[in-house]
Amino acid sequence: MIQRIQSLYLLLVILLSSVMLYLSIVPSFGMELNSWFYAYYGFYSIPLLATICLFLYSKRKIQSILCFVLILFNLVVVQICGLKAFEGNTHTIILLVPVASIVECILLFLARRAIDKDEKLVRSIDRIR
Repeated sequence: MIQRIQSLYLLLVILLSSVMLYLSIVPSFGMELNSWFYAYYGFYSIPLLATICLFLYSKRKIQSILCFVLILFNLVVVQICGLKAFEGNTHTIILLVPVASIVECILLFLARRAIDKDEKLVRSIDRIR
């Protein structure tokens, strides 16, 4: 499972999103992020869905769909953080969230591309048989 490159990308997404959630809970950083994260409970699902996606390595089509859903979730996070920044809330920790989400989107895109490449390889081998 971990020897595949897409599993490493998904593991990095899990770690990065978990760090961002940890920073939202820690009291010193939590002052700026608590009201924002508690208002949007859906963003807690990003590390959970990424973990589920990591363990679905035998079902590549479902794994690819979950990667796409995670990309959409992260783009929504970037959009909401951008709106918060335009409102005048330009704390450093608030600006750190969209940067982490963009990095997660890039990693998820690379993971999805590797999953699709594996799926094509398996289909081509099945066709040869």
